[in-house]
Amino acid sequence: MSLTDRDKIEIFQKIVQFNSENANEAAIAKYIGSLFAKFPNVTTRYISADTGRDSVVITIKGKNPSNKVLAFSGHEDTVSAGDRSAWQYDPFAAKIHEGVLYGRGADDMKGGLSALVSAALDLTTDGSDFAGSLKLIGTVGEETSEIGAKQVTESGSLNDVSALILGEPRKDFQIGYTNKGVIDYQVYATGRSAHSSVPEKGVNAINGLRKVMDAFDAYFASLTQKNSILGSFTNAFTILQGGKQLNQIPDQAVLGGNMRTIPETPNDEIIAKLNEIIDDLNEKQAVQLSLKVVFPELPLPVQPVTEFTKLAQAKIKEVTGKSGDLVAGTGTNEASEFIKGSAKFPILIFGPESDECAHAVNEHLAVNIYLQAVEIYTRIAKSYLV
Repeated sequence: MSLTDRDKIEIFQKIVQFNSENANEAAIAKYIGSLFAKFPNVTTRYISADTGRDSVVITIKGKNPSNKVLAFSGHEDTVSAGDRSAWQYDPFAAKIHEGVLYGRGADDMKGGLSALVSAALDLTTDGSDFAGSLKLIGTVGEETSEIGAKQVTESGSLNDVSALILGEPRKDFQIGYTNKGVIDYQVYATGRSAHSSVPEKGVNAINGLRKVMDAFDAYFASLTQKNSILGSFTNAFTILQGGKQLNQIPDQAVLGGNMRTIPETPNDEIIAKLNEIIDDLNEKQAVQLSLKVVFPELPLPVQPVTEFTKLAQAKIKEVTGKSGDLVAGTGTNEASEFIKGSAKFPILIFGPESDECAHAVNEHLAVNIYLQAVEIYTRIAKSYLV
């Protein structure tokens, strides 16, 4: 079938209008599935993470035989819209004003997801005129845990994939080809409360965390390895909570932090060392400590430039005049889950972005840039699946 620009924009608006703030993605998955339901060469699979939380994997068979399987992937969830009264337009109205669509997720990444859906639908007919298969994947939970990408990978849905595009927003359609990993963690300290006039009768939980921070900093300073593209490992202490009032020794305290890892500082080695530090401190002091790793994700190693990379860059150039420059990311994304599967394939991370407004009030995306993304994805698929 051939979609008009109006059709493509309606798909974008519809997907933004679903409220999927850190949950409730099943409605989006069902909507996407419904767009392909009439085609006999399409199979649809739903993968449930929880009630109302479904990822979707749509496989479109081309009429010509080939081992090539191109995957389009994007996440269905968004962060919270926050205070709706602070928005110029309702964050779930998908209002278009002067060529710009406003709404939660318009930039991150319902614009990219909608463009992938529109491109896949534009290529789909009863006997789709391409070789091999095109897979369209919508995932749950990217903003909080990447559980959807994990389940899709573990389901075997990627085992036959030969190349994948992840439609995360990138300025000027730059292509992400590597990014740091992450370790979010918390350290809980338990002491004993007492009156602050006799601190020796208590065990100060906050003081216990001071020692944790010093020990962690000493260890992190030893991680001097650098990646030629990603740079160095980093850590930031981002939460420190403890105490209830000024004249009481605190018996509970919590330290939180966020690390950004590189391939030269493997996540499992870091986590093992932190546990070792905690065990050592527990033997030396009255404050008792426990470490909880909240969210670990692997770095995406630097990927080689492949013919698929060059193809994507050529199509970006044709449509936009931009070069599709390769860029490294300090954040993580679902590619770090996709590389855990048995199949190895190039992953290119790029999607429509008009401003750096992800997660912000009045998040938005210019409609013309969205339509460019649809055209880029369509041209890549037509040229690759031959």
